[in-house]
Amino acid sequence: MTDLTKRKSTLCFQTSSEKREKGRYRKIIVVARPEYAIIRLSGLRTAYPLPWEAICDSAIKAAVRAEREAKKKGR
Repeated sequence: MTDLTKRKSTLCFQTSSEKREKGRYRKIIVVARPEYAIIRLSGLRTAYPLPWEAICDSAIKAAVRAEREAKKKGR
């Protein structure tokens, strides 16, 4: 695995997820930078920087929420 700070090329990938925006379904594009990720929709110029810490925090919250829902269903 390569450290993002040592990469010479930009790491950019297109997800299989789509979001409806301006009347069309558009793929989500993620550009990885060492300090943050840039998220935008295919075909649009508006980009949203998101710190890696925020991504980690939201993943933890989603996991805890899913665990609580599973416990509720188990009762």
